[in-house]
Amino acid sequence: MCGIAGFVESSQSNRSESVIAGMLKSLEHRGPDGEGVWRSKPSKWTATLGHRRLSIIDLERGRQPLGNEDDKVQVTFNGEIFNFQELIPGLIDRAHKFKTRSDTEVIVHNYEEHGIEGLRALNGMFAFAIWDDEEQSLLLARDRAGIKPLYYSELPDGGVAFASELTALLKHPKVPRGYNQYAIRNYFFADYIRPPTTAIEGVLKLPPGHFVIWKDGKLSQPEAFWKIEDVGRLPELFATENEAVQALTELLETATRRQLIADVPVGIFLSGGIDSSLVTAFASKQKRGLQTFSVTFEDPEYDEGPAAKAIADKFKTVHRTRTLNEKILLESIDRALTALDEPMADPSIVPTYLLSELAAKHVKVVLGGDGGDELWAGYPTYRAHKVSAIYGIMPALMRDQVIKPLVSMLPTQPSRQSFEWKLKRFTGRWDKNPNVRHLRWMSNTDLPELQAAFTHELDGSPVGADLANFDFGRDDLNRYLALDFITYMSGSVLTKVDRASMAHGLEVRPPLLDNELIEFAYRVPFSMKLKGGVSKYLIKKLARELLPPEILKLPKRGFGIPVNKWVRGPLKTRVESILGGDSPVWTGAGLKIETFRLWNEQHQELKRDHSKTLWALIALDHWMKRC
Repeated sequence: MCGIAGFVESSQSNRSESVIAGMLKSLEHRGPDGEGVWRSKPSKWTATLGHRRLSIIDLERGRQPLGNEDDKVQVTFNGEIFNFQELIPGLIDRAHKFKTRSDTEVIVHNYEEHGIEGLRALNGMFAFAIWDDEEQSLLLARDRAGIKPLYYSELPDGGVAFASELTALLKHPKVPRGYNQYAIRNYFFADYIRPPTTAIEGVLKLPPGHFVIWKDGKLSQPEAFWKIEDVGRLPELFATENEAVQALTELLETATRRQLIADVPVGIFLSGGIDSSLVTAFASKQKRGLQTFSVTFEDPEYDEGPAAKAIADKFKTVHRTRTLNEKILLESIDRALTALDEPMADPSIVPTYLLSELAAKHVKVVLGGDGGDELWAGYPTYRAHKVSAIYGIMPALMRDQVIKPLVSMLPTQPSRQSFEWKLKRFTGRWDKNPNVRHLRWMSNTDLPELQAAFTHELDGSPVGADLANFDFGRDDLNRYLALDFITYMSGSVLTKVDRASMAHGLEVRPPLLDNELIEFAYRVPFSMKLKGGVSKYLIKKLARELLPPEILKLPKRGFGIPVNKWVRGPLKTRVESILGGDSPVWTGAGLKIETFRLWNEQHQELKRDHSKTLWALIALDHWMKRC
């Protein structure tokens, strides 16, 4: 796990040393164990690859950038290739010679042997750049799930620059700086900015499962080497439930074994939920004395501490916890928002940041349970789609003129995701297009409100045509899971975990997002995921064999902070300060201050719950003041 940066420029440029130094300095937190820089031989174009290292595998010889036998192929790499040991024998059979035992070198020889086609063989989390000296080309690639980030920008002279984080990329003097108001609108809709766009006009984010190639002054469009739709075209697995549980067990054992490989101590993020508890169960069977890490909350509405302790006791882990109260969380907001690096409005960044801070004091690597909800139907939204089948056949007049107005009259409740909140979201965000309906249910600021949020009209919709017409090739409910996989999971969940952990030089690995597990999950019928109102049915069936029964009965809490209450309490002054008019969001982002003042007033008076939108305003204000 590391931070990468680099660029290809015309050979006339003479500032490469100071530029790469500045880019790598801003990535020091991602790789505190060392730094490396490689430059190509003088030619029409000069490539500079930089690397900040977090030493995990082959501590002595795994330094980067790293080349092949004759140094004609060079890579700078962020992440881990979990099946690298499985790929080595085949590459050796093809006469490739290894000088390290690192997964990085597998990338180099795999590219030599298979070119771009070799990307599909890599099972892991990665973002890397490969310079091919003979081709005079640069390849940028990102893993299937989008676990690791990669930003890039075309340069005025025809070159290209790239980095693991937006802040590092902006250290290059030729990278543009103007705000992208379309992207900021999409940020308010979804809580994050979906690739390939970013909040900076002219800066792009490589989509998951994609690559681009730069050659001779031209940069290709992002092209997929793998898409979730590929799985949708494969035959469904019509196994019995018992057969499916057996297959799931074997895949989890393999994925966990792969991801425990490290030359440093490995721990586990243990929330007490089913996903992280299963990861703990499988990991503890393969390695004794693992350390587990949890944060507990003084607010019982958010606390899963007792459940986490029960799992730690059962599997005999060395369990470490940190109790968070309102004071600690509030004091940590700015540090956590700074770690985000780009606008992202998930408030759970704060406890995730503090959990990572705790773990980083004891280990360099942790396993986590990310991906379970998007693969196995863990969100309440999926159950809402079941109800929508009945709601959808009602006459439109009944929905729009009777039910929706009645629901809107319900008094706003201050509690987290109350029944009233769910009803208003269900009826108020109804859409005839099922994909759009799903994304609106999952979104932050809804489509009609977005039109009032900006000083001038922006063309198009934050729900692009590709999402509105997305077809997974399975039943509707599996399609919604796939939609979340390519939107919310990569854009919000994985982004949050990457930034929070790497701010402390900590690597987080998600076994549930192993390539084989992803494919298996999306080939299992939805009836094995949501059955009789039970979400994550197959996962829970497996969990009943391994976990204490009380864990399965616990309600899903998520991992957040009481933003609803805080915006009316300790964050009220901060919101009012932004609404005072001095914030750059009003000019740079083109937001309409009168609209946000109205929303804040409605929220303070418990007329409407605008907490997530006002939190998004706080996060954007913080980012724009730093950018």
